[in-house]
Amino acid sequence: MQMSRGYHTVNKVIACILSFIFIIMAIAAPVHAEEEQVETTPSRIPLSKLEETIDAYVASYEKYTAAVSVVAIKDGKTIVNKAYGYADMENQRKADTSTVFEWASISKLLVYTSVMQLVEQGKLDLETDIRVYLPEGFFKKLKYDEPITLMNLMHHNAGWEDQTASEVYYYEENENVDLGETLRENEPKQIYKPNSVVGYSNYSVGLAGYIVELVSGQPYYEYVNQHIFEPLHMNDTTVHPTGQDRPDIVQRRNEVEGYTKDLKRIPKNRVYVTFYPTGAAMGTAEDLGEFLAALMPVDDSHVLFAKRDTLDEMLSTSLYYDETSIPRFAHGFVEMEYVVPTLMHEGNLKGFSSKVVFDPASKFGMVVMTNIAFEEIYYYGLISKIFGNSTYVSSVTSEGGGYFQSARRAASRFTDLFRQLDITKFSKAELSSLYNVVEHNGVVEKISYTPYMDYLPVSNLKVNLIVISFIPVVLAILFSLSVLIGYLIRMLLYKRNKRGNPRIDFDKYYLAINFAGAVLPLNLLIIHTRLPSYPAYSSLRINLGSNLLYVVLAVAYLGLLIYKLWKNRYSKKQKVKYIMSGISAFILAAFVVGWNLYV
Repeated sequence: MQMSRGYHTVNKVIACILSFIFIIMAIAAPVHAEEEQVETTPSRIPLSKLEETIDAYVASYEKYTAAVSVVAIKDGKTIVNKAYGYADMENQRKADTSTVFEWASISKLLVYTSVMQLVEQGKLDLETDIRVYLPEGFFKKLKYDEPITLMNLMHHNAGWEDQTASEVYYYEENENVDLGETLRENEPKQIYKPNSVVGYSNYSVGLAGYIVELVSGQPYYEYVNQHIFEPLHMNDTTVHPTGQDRPDIVQRRNEVEGYTKDLKRIPKNRVYVTFYPTGAAMGTAEDLGEFLAALMPVDDSHVLFAKRDTLDEMLSTSLYYDETSIPRFAHGFVEMEYVVPTLMHEGNLKGFSSKVVFDPASKFGMVVMTNIAFEEIYYYGLISKIFGNSTYVSSVTSEGGGYFQSARRAASRFTDLFRQLDITKFSKAELSSLYNVVEHNGVVEKISYTPYMDYLPVSNLKVNLIVISFIPVVLAILFSLSVLIGYLIRMLLYKRNKRGNPRIDFDKYYLAINFAGAVLPLNLLIIHTRLPSYPAYSSLRINLGSNLLYVVLAVAYLGLLIYKLWKNRYSKKQKVKYIMSGISAFILAAFVVGWNLYV
């Protein structure tokens, strides 16, 4: 009887415990299920708190902000559309959701979409040599016989040298806007074999836009208006080279000023893009959000294409980093690994920075547009907060790192000098943090510093030769300065001693060439400091012409010097100083010609 009661007591205790556990599980299960159903950003910010998070982020960086417009898209719907700060700080004109920003290089996504639409229609093939679509004899400066395909244009690996800002941008609205003629006149040299090196190329994408123009039979901007903007109801955007088709948008754009990162107004911040498909679009962030939403349809709807398969193909990987399975480009869209794999593109123009990032899998994406040049707080910081940090690790076996130079460089223009000086040394640790490192037998052959371009190794010998080559140039400049200073001192002494002026004779030519030699580095410094501000080529002609004039003067001086030495008798001291000036002039003239500092 005692055992029976004990047995029943134990059973009751066990039953109570099990009942309690069941009740706890019953209560917890719905809570857990509810937590799983909470939608978040890739960095696990609940979408319900996204706007609040963005507000707080902007508030914390308010003193570094001019204007910023942010749009977030989820499942085809706009869940955030807000503008902050001032479109015009001097006049206290606030930004709002109707503020027009420059798309800059995000405009390239319109080209890639247009190309894929025509591929879908069978009018273009991504692997066909583009010369099939272009007028006969279009190219004059190709170095290699390998075909150049539309895929090469999308991947920026057709092999062309980069072009100067003064060739890519202009300031007068009435300048020529014929795309084909502009591309012919500004054809760059091909310096790499197609498919070998990625070097971001505005010319490539402009050329792809021209092919769209030729194949469709419409001006590029009309094609985009009809086949992208109108179907998506993007009523506040234009991609016309000067915006003439939408004067209302131009007016709104002109109410926006551009600023540096330290919020100094950039004068003349309205620029026009020579190869306009590559960067001429401007409009509201909300409109760019409409385009973004169309890239992530929630069902089988696909406004941009007749078939959903075409959209899927466009957003699929088409180029991997060399010798890896790491995605790099999806038909022009950059593939970027944050917490989740994303597609994105960036844009920078004079006084404007824009970025679009999206995750097709979760159908979440963001647009960030600012009126600040090379902006980073929102361009990188806010995006990282929403999508998580992006980290890459490369295995590097070579010791000591090395020197590298961007493959995106001008090889036959006056900017080549400044690009050659832009050589970066990477340690082994720094190399391991890059997107990709191509290495064979312990020797690094190429690195990918950004998705948009590769960097190529520069030997220690070449670096040393560049440094050594500047020694005679520096000495020649110092010699010219010493001549001028010496002459001024002599002038002052003659005046003080009331002896009149020093004897001139050949000295007037001697002084003239040394004066020109002293002014030359000042002129080069002016060119260098102006390049980041996207100067018009016409505005640099006087500087480049001055460099060419120096070469002419140097040749004239050398010729005259030879003649004078043959005809006249000079003292040994005079001969030395005249000949030294001739050597100095020859060194500086060779420097100008060797670095193409006159074209």
